[in-house]
Amino acid sequence: MSLESLQNNGLFVILFLRTSPHTTNNFHWGLYLHRFGKRGGTKYHIKQQGAGWITDHGNTAGVFKSFLLVGLFQIATIRDGWEDYVDQQLRTYDSSLNNSPNITCRVWVLWVLALLQKEVNGYKLLKCADLSALEAEIMEWGNANAAAADANQQPRPVAVSKYIQG
Repeated sequence: MSLESLQNNGLFVILFLRTSPHTTNNFHWGLYLHRFGKRGGTKYHIKQQGAGWITDHGNTAGVFKSFLLVGLFQIATIRDGWEDYVDQQLRTYDSSLNNSPNITCRVWVLWVLALLQKEVNGYKLLKCADLSALEAEIMEWGNANAAAADANQQPRPVAVSKYIQG
C-alpha cells in the first residue's frame, strides 16, 4: 500500500504489535487521519512514560513505515472542512490523560471515538453506533493480520469497517 491509495480524509485505527510472537488482542492503538494525499496525514496516539501517559500526535508521511505496524483500519471518512474539528476532538483528553487510573491507548481511542459519534450541526462524523462491536471488529482484523506483521510482510494491510456507513 502507499499513501496515494488511501482515501483522503479517511480516519483509520492503527494497530501495532506489542509482543513477538503476538498475544491475542494485545495491541498498541492509535488513530491516523489521512489529510494530505502523498504527503500523509496526522497520527494520534498516547504512550506510556514512566508511571503515566503522554500524547504523541504529529504529522507523518511514513505511517506505513511505523515500527511493528499491523495495518490501517478505516472507520470513517471526514467531510471536507471538518478536519480541524476532528483534530480538536482527538486532542480533547490531552491534558487529562493521567486523571483516570484505567487509561490505556485502547481506552483513549474509544473515548475520542465516542466524541465523534455525537451529531454536530446534523453531521455524525463516526456513523457506527456500537463502539463495542467496532472494537471487536478491529480486534478480529488485528489478530488475523498479526502474524504477517510479526514476519514483517509488506505491504501492510488496509481494511474498511463494515460499520463505516452506520
